[in-house]
Amino acid sequence: MLMNTAISLDINSFREAERGAENLRISVPEFCSMAIQAFVKNNESEITKQLDDFYSTHKAKIGEDILQAQYDLLGDEDW
Repeated sequence: MLMNTAISLDINSFREAERGAENLRISVPEFCSMAIQAFVKNNESEITKQLDDFYSTHKAKIGEDILQAQYDLLGDEDW
């Protein structure tokens, strides 16, 4: 599944991305996508640790309206 998003880069970072993309003969958006994927993969355990730390001290609560919408989507099904 593809999703579009906007990312702001300073001019030096953009120029580095242009050079990297040119060397790989791919577009700048493809290069940036690859860079983000590599960053997330290489930092996945740290990201997970930070999320775990955050949610260990903050309660995750689903709003009543969202909870009701989820129940409504289920309908009356036999389990």
